[in-house]
Amino acid sequence: MNELKWNYDEITAYWANRVTLPLLPNPQKQFEGSPLVENSWKKHIINNSFPENCHYPDKPGYLLCSPANIIKCFENNKVLEALVLTIVWGGMTRTKGKIYTQPNKIIEEILLKCLKLTKGKYSVMDSWNLLVNELKWSAVITSKCLHFLVRSLGYEINPPVPIDNAVIIKKVWPKFEEMIRCQRRAGEPTMCEGWWSYNASWDAYNRYMTAINCWSKLEGWTTTQIENTLFKMFY
Repeated sequence: MNELKWNYDEITAYWANRVTLPLLPNPQKQFEGSPLVENSWKKHIINNSFPENCHYPDKPGYLLCSPANIIKCFENNKVLEALVLTIVWGGMTRTKGKIYTQPNKIIEEILLKCLKLTKGKYSVMDSWNLLVNELKWSAVITSKCLHFLVRSLGYEINPPVPIDNAVIIKKVWPKFEEMIRCQRRAGEPTMCEGWWSYNASWDAYNRYMTAINCWSKLEGWTTTQIENTLFKMFY
């Protein structure tokens, strides 16, 4: 499997390797998704129908927003369909007005460009900045969308992983920060900066992914497995 290139934040990497959050003994599975009514989301796609693989088994008129279906959509360049499934999978239905900030065609063009950028550069930095700057997306939807987009390109070892407010920012980060303050010795680096910024900056997200990548290597797990497990533990 291919690996992405990450440019670690130096201080975050120091502390992530020095202070490791106690994890469950086995990596947790990713949320498998839930059903959604197809007709309610057709206005957010162009072809007025979702791929056959997206339909919920034995439940006419419903779709299944599973990781496998999202990845399959991205693999087939069905990026608007992938976005719909990602929004529902990630529990972001109530904030979709802040996601559909441009006409469908423009969103489609930008997401297709992200596929090309990531594949060509082995990095998600340019794709992140494109989504944040052009579509005015938050770090939450940007991270969730890029997570599946990148996995559709075959990067299963260290893809970007979702970041959210309720668990990662409000629970995991404070725990990590507390452990650093308790264990820091004289002469060690100062406290690393946080994982969040109001303008969804790449630097802030990269600090989060630096920690996730370090813990991934220490555990011998994928970055997806690390995030799944942290979410399960702190939810």
